[in-house]
Amino acid sequence: MSKIQAKRFKKLQKELDYWQSELEYIQEILKEEHIKFEEYHRQYCKDNDIDLNKLNKDNREKVDQLIPKPVKKETQFEDRTDEKYFKKIYKKIARKLHPDVGGDEEEFKKATSALREKNFQKILDICSKHAILIEMSEELNKILEKQIENVKQQINKEKSTYSWKMHLCGGNKLCKNVLVQQFLKQLFNYEGKK
Repeated sequence: MSKIQAKRFKKLQKELDYWQSELEYIQEILKEEHIKFEEYHRQYCKDNDIDLNKLNKDNREKVDQLIPKPVKKETQFEDRTDEKYFKKIYKKIARKLHPDVGGDEEEFKKATSALREKNFQKILDICSKHAILIEMSEELNKILEKQIENVKQQINKEKSTYSWKMHLCGGNKLCKNVLVQQFLKQLFNYEGKK
């Protein structure tokens, strides 16, 4: 790999670290904000004599469509090249960190989890931490670029939620009320009492 490709790899690795950190920050905020939004919209409905149970019952199909139940699934690789690189690097990690060869069991579990989640940033962090050399190539740089785009898409998805928008409202009650009204309109086509 040329010096330019190596520098590009380092740049992409730092960029992936940044975006992954941003995603984790947003997800941490949303853990609380999802609960706060749920409580706020329920209280809003109670305060405004909106029968939320009836709305849920009358719109069950639409609610199920818009708010699907969480399903735990194995993440699939987008293409065989990504999978090949992940597994190649994972094998290097296993040779050094597997408990059967005297390695660090916790770090090995993190690597296994990162492979399952196809989280390349975590894999690269483990390699850096344990001085595991990675064969750099233009293909690897392309995989990093795809990872960066995937993380950015996840960030955009998280930021499009009502919970995130509630977070942005801060203490502004009018903002929160307008948000709940939008939520009720989208989910139930409810526009208030006439």
